[in-house]
Amino acid sequence: MSYGCPVCNGMKSLNQHCPQCSRLLDDRGRVDDYLGDYSPYREIDDMKLTNGFADLANHTCVHALFCGGCCVVYALEVEEIRL
Repeated sequence: MSYGCPVCNGMKSLNQHCPQCSRLLDDRGRVDDYLGDYSPYREIDDMKLTNGFADLANHTCVHALFCGGCCVVYALEVEEIRL
Protein backbone atom coordinates (compact mmCIF):
# COMPACT_ATOMS: atom_id res chain seq x y z
CA MET A 1 0.00 0.00 0.00
CA SER A 2 1.12 3.51 -0.75
CA TYR A 3 0.64 6.45 1.60
CA GLY A 4 0.95 10.17 0.98
CA CYS A 5 0.72 13.42 2.89
CA PRO A 6 -2.53 15.30 2.17
CA VAL A 7 -0.79 18.61 2.94
CA CYS A 8 2.20 18.02 0.65
CA ASN A 9 -0.19 16.89 -2.10
CA GLY A 10 -2.44 19.97 -1.82
CA MET A 11 -5.53 18.13 -0.52
CA LYS A 12 -5.48 19.83 2.87
CA SER A 13 -3.99 22.94 4.44
CA LEU A 14 -2.69 23.40 7.95
CA ASN A 15 -4.39 25.95 10.17
CA GLN A 16 -2.38 25.61 13.36
CA HIS A 17 -1.90 28.42 15.86
CA CYS A 18 1.12 29.15 18.01
CA PRO A 19 0.66 27.83 21.56
CA GLN A 20 2.51 30.89 22.92
CA CYS A 21 1.02 33.86 21.03
CA SER A 22 -1.95 32.30 19.13
CA ARG A 23 -0.65 33.62 15.79
CA LEU A 24 -1.33 31.46 12.71
CA LEU A 25 1.73 29.29 12.02
CA ASP A 26 3.39 29.25 8.59
CA ASP A 27 3.89 25.77 7.09
CA ARG A 28 7.50 25.54 5.91
CA GLY A 29 7.19 22.01 4.47
CA ARG A 30 8.63 18.69 5.48
CA VAL A 31 11.19 18.68 8.29
CA ASP A 32 13.18 16.12 6.27
CA ASP A 33 13.92 18.77 3.63
CA TYR A 34 16.00 20.68 6.20
CA LEU A 35 18.19 17.78 7.38
CA GLY A 36 20.97 18.16 4.82
CA ASP A 37 22.01 19.63 1.49
CA TYR A 38 20.62 16.76 -0.56
CA SER A 39 17.75 15.69 1.70
CA PRO A 40 15.01 17.24 -0.50
CA TYR A 41 16.20 14.96 -3.32
CA ARG A 42 16.28 11.70 -1.36
CA GLU A 43 13.40 9.23 -1.38
CA ILE A 44 10.82 10.13 1.28
CA ASP A 45 10.74 6.65 2.87
CA ASP A 46 14.55 6.57 2.88
CA MET A 47 14.64 9.84 4.84
CA LYS A 48 12.07 8.47 7.27
CA LEU A 49 14.52 5.71 8.25
CA THR A 50 17.08 8.19 9.60
CA ASN A 51 15.22 11.37 10.65
CA GLY A 52 14.65 10.42 14.30
CA PHE A 53 10.83 10.35 14.10
CA ALA A 54 8.54 7.30 14.08
CA ASP A 55 6.90 8.65 10.93
CA LEU A 56 7.52 5.61 8.72
CA ALA A 57 5.87 3.20 11.17
CA ASN A 58 3.05 5.64 12.02
CA HIS A 59 2.40 6.79 8.42
CA THR A 60 2.89 10.46 9.23
CA CYS A 61 4.63 13.36 7.52
CA VAL A 62 6.45 15.74 9.87
CA HIS A 63 6.03 19.41 8.90
CA ALA A 64 7.98 22.42 10.16
CA LEU A 65 5.66 25.21 11.31
CA PHE A 66 7.11 28.68 11.92
CA CYS A 67 5.70 31.42 14.17
CA GLY A 68 6.63 34.86 12.86
CA GLY A 69 5.66 36.44 16.18
CA CYS A 70 7.77 34.26 18.46
CA CYS A 71 10.38 33.14 15.88
CA VAL A 72 9.89 29.54 16.98
CA VAL A 73 9.71 26.43 14.78
CA TYR A 74 7.41 23.57 15.74
CA ALA A 75 7.23 20.04 14.33
CA LEU A 76 3.76 18.70 13.55
CA GLU A 77 3.05 15.13 12.47
CA VAL A 78 0.39 15.03 9.75
CA GLU A 79 -1.41 11.71 9.30
CA GLU A 80 -0.83 10.30 5.82
CA ILE A 81 -3.65 8.86 3.74
CA ARG A 82 -3.78 5.77 1.53
CA LEU A 83 -3.35 6.60 -2.11
